[in-house]
Amino acid sequence: MITQNKNSAVIGLGGFVSGPVCLAARRRKVPIALLNVDIVPGRANKIIARWAEEIFVQFEDTAKYFNESKVRVVGCPLREDFRNPQPEKAIEQTGLDKNKKTLLITGASSGSANINHAICSVLEKMDAFADSWQIVHLTGRANLEQISGKNFQSKINYKILGYFDEMPNLLAAANLVIGRSGAVSVAEFAAAGVPAICIPYPYHKDKHQYLNAGKLVKAGAAVIVDDLPDKNEFSERLWNTLENLMKDDKKRQQMAKAAKSMANPQADLNIAEKLIKIIQKQ
Repeated sequence: MITQNKNSAVIGLGGFVSGPVCLAARRRKVPIALLNVDIVPGRANKIIARWAEEIFVQFEDTAKYFNESKVRVVGCPLREDFRNPQPEKAIEQTGLDKNKKTLLITGASSGSANINHAICSVLEKMDAFADSWQIVHLTGRANLEQISGKNFQSKINYKILGYFDEMPNLLAAANLVIGRSGAVSVAEFAAAGVPAICIPYPYHKDKHQYLNAGKLVKAGAAVIVDDLPDKNEFSERLWNTLENLMKDDKKRQQMAKAAKSMANPQADLNIAEKLIKIIQKQ
């Protein structure tokens, strides 16, 4: 139950559960703030924005969807570990070779069947990079058994994991990442300063993952490969992009620098500071 308390505030994070909670806060005169990390806000956030005193966003492009006087561009709050990652810890935990470059493949926390299929399709081609590269593939827990059971005979060092919790460390250890482009993912890629091949989820109505990835692309930190219905075409396009980037150290270094320039590692602290001021105004 939300009660009126001079030491309280509510921050809406979107989704259907946020609406009723923020409405209850409004009725009890508890101050409300809103966090919107995708470029395009969803329906719940558009409603909550009417009641919010402050609206925290990751991208400047989002301001046009709200009352711009309330908008604060702060970035996306991430775990504190992104400020001080320990890549050597991830290397040790995953059994990687510290002298080789690392390709990290992830379909976000649940994994992606399409990305998994594409990687399996091109894995044999990656053997050409076996002397200098290694792979960590996060399949998603539900997909781990299926991928592990394929008994790959690859020359390249290929680590298959269902999930890895300490992503700040693993991303910091990576020289290139393949992944979806949800709002948190693109913020993590930027915070880690890792070049990215973004594969936006293609079935969202507003295509927000394309828009999120587009910010990295515009900065020179990423490239986009479309997740196509034709699995063979998708795999071929992914391989062409991947091969070019694995070969080009200079390009990846430029992309890494561009990614780092987009990072907002203090986003969580900035939001907390502003929330305290909201509470103190009561």
